[in-house]
Amino acid sequence: MSHQRRIDIKGKQALAWKYLNDKTTTEVLYGGGAGGGKSYLGVMWHMERRIHYPGSRGMIGRGKIADTEQSTLQTLFLAAKDLGYQQGLHFKYNGQKHIINWANGSQTILKDLFQYPSDPEFISLGSTEYTDAFIDEVTEITEKAVELVSTRIRWKLKEFGLTPKLLMTCNPSPGWVKDVWIEHHGKPVILPPHRKFVRALVTDNPDKEFVESYRQQLLRMRSDYDRARLLEGDWNAEATTTNPFAHQFSMEHHVSEKAIFRPDIPITISVDFNINPFAVTFAHAFQGLDGKYKDHTFDEADIDDGSLPAMIDLIRQRYGKYLHAATLTGDAMGASRDISQRDNASYYIQLARGLGLSDHQVQVPANPTHRNSRSDVNYLLHQAREEGSQFEVLFHPVNAKESIRDLRSVRCDNKGKIIKAQRLDPSQRADYLDTIRYRINLKWKKIIMEHQQTK
Repeated sequence: MSHQRRIDIKGKQALAWKYLNDKTTTEVLYGGGAGGGKSYLGVMWHMERRIHYPGSRGMIGRGKIADTEQSTLQTLFLAAKDLGYQQGLHFKYNGQKHIINWANGSQTILKDLFQYPSDPEFISLGSTEYTDAFIDEVTEITEKAVELVSTRIRWKLKEFGLTPKLLMTCNPSPGWVKDVWIEHHGKPVILPPHRKFVRALVTDNPDKEFVESYRQQLLRMRSDYDRARLLEGDWNAEATTTNPFAHQFSMEHHVSEKAIFRPDIPITISVDFNINPFAVTFAHAFQGLDGKYKDHTFDEADIDDGSLPAMIDLIRQRYGKYLHAATLTGDAMGASRDISQRDNASYYIQLARGLGLSDHQVQVPANPTHRNSRSDVNYLLHQAREEGSQFEVLFHPVNAKESIRDLRSVRCDNKGKIIKAQRLDPSQRADYLDTIRYRINLKWKKIIMEHQQTK
């Protein structure tokens, strides 16, 4: 198996390529803006290794396997075609096992690197060893996932005379990648010799025709925040929202990897019954041994087309062993009778049946008004920011990223009502925010009132 066409890498991609082939660097972070050729660089490098080293084994990972197959894998297929490689002749993709088998005995293994609360130690990664790894959109996964992947890069390295290599790509985003690679507490990070960051923007893409059209597309973005982040590669861009619902929410105070699933603490499952998507959040709402009232959102999910059976399957798959002590709450509209059911069972009755929950585990008070709910949510968030507070409100930076997005972007009108006019605008869906509001209304309303009375 030989090259059908020379790999042509230029500009910032060439600099990254140099680091990916030296003897010093073991980790390369490439990116900084949209359209900089991140995925193309990654799959080209990955294929070059599979072709040049027969019998090698490389990983391509991302947050979810579906995203990998729908995006990164499609880029690989296009890049393979550019090089003259034909699927079915030079390589074959096994969609069930998520493996590409190359004609020379090399393998490409696609991996789901999302940190599911039911598998915090990534047992699902198994003990497979790799010659190298490419993680696309690394901000979608946790630092622990990256660390574990790096320990698996040892397959036939001595035989091939190679240094362990991990390539990661991303766009600017708050979180651990920024803290570890770019800037921490306002100070630039000084990287050790084995790490290299290559900042690439759309203007660094070798395809100049693409550059101009995509640059114009980015310039037309209405959001100053997204334009700064994706066009200019600004890691310090801050989203600004006029009259935000959660005006006391703070990335610094309320986002932490401490918000993890704990099997010894009951789960509160909160649902919002929009048809697309049908959203759910998973949290621990409890009083700790230190006396603090803690609300930790450690996971979330959504189901398209409002499928109750699909939601039941998802919850069972993730938390089936722990449902005996769980509480189910959410949108009170779901308590209405469903005439499509023979016994007019409500959505909650159907969910409870499917999950094996008893009647007392389903607790759905009347929906709070937006104005009252806003007051409670912000009181809780504000108290959790105070030093020595009795409250701790945390959201996992990766596993609860949609909840965080809602808290940062959902707006209210001048009467305190959530703006939901345009479902196509993510800031006007508020599905995850609604699940948070319902949980706070159930779990913390009484505590908040008591705390306010003692102030």
